[in-house]
Amino acid sequence: MPQVGDIPGSGMMFEVGSDADVRGHLATLPLVKADMMDIAAIVPLNPYPGFGPKR
Repeated sequence: MPQVGDIPGSGMMFEVGSDADVRGHLATLPLVKADMMDIAAIVPLNPYPGFGPKR
């Protein structure tokens, strides 16, 4: 399985409420509008629980 460092390209991080919000923001980018930018994946992230309160 390829790792992040093995794949050429770039990444962006969004702090939004849903995947639909991310797709909406990406759709406004000029390179996306010109069909010159490929969005390979949208990966939701969760907070790291190690820094949170103990349960």
